[in-house]
Amino acid sequence: MQTSPDLAKHSASIESQIVGAALEITPVEFRQMIGDAGREALRSTMECLNADALSVWVNDPAVNQLVVTHSEPDEEFVGWCQPLEEGLISLVYVSEQPICENDVAQNTQHSKRTDDAMGQTTAAMLVVPLYLGGNPRGVISCVQLITAPDQPDPPGFTARHINRVRRLSTLIGRLTNYRLLTGLLDIEL
Repeated sequence: MQTSPDLAKHSASIESQIVGAALEITPVEFRQMIGDAGREALRSTMECLNADALSVWVNDPAVNQLVVTHSEPDEEFVGWCQPLEEGLISLVYVSEQPICENDVAQNTQHSKRTDDAMGQTTAAMLVVPLYLGGNPRGVISCVQLITAPDQPDPPGFTARHINRVRRLSTLIGRLTNYRLLTGLLDIEL
């Protein structure tokens, strides 16, 4: 594909508008933006990883917390909040570094608020940053759970799984950026 000189002269302005719009996306707006294609990518990745759950968390600057916008397979988790100064999920968001923790219960940085509220125990967790408009705006997390005391520990996650969730994060970010672009230009493709 060849660059259009007519459009290229506006690229800096368009990019700036996308970055600004991405910083203003609320968790509720983000939930609507990824559509069926994004939700299917989330479900497929969760199944590929043998994860018990996968969630997308977006920072809501109004309350300075990460808010669950998508949750597979349990939609009941949508709207759950995590303070930015608490837990591994927030650590990934703030540091922009992924985490693969296969013994979560032993990690003192793991927040047990969610486990306690949901009546479960997180055994393994994988979390990667999510970028919108080139800036960190949230994370994608996958977990393997222990739901009964006599249940054996799940197999955990690997570096290969991290790479798969990174690709998912890139896909979701690009899909969102595309939606922002078409919205700003008022076009439908």
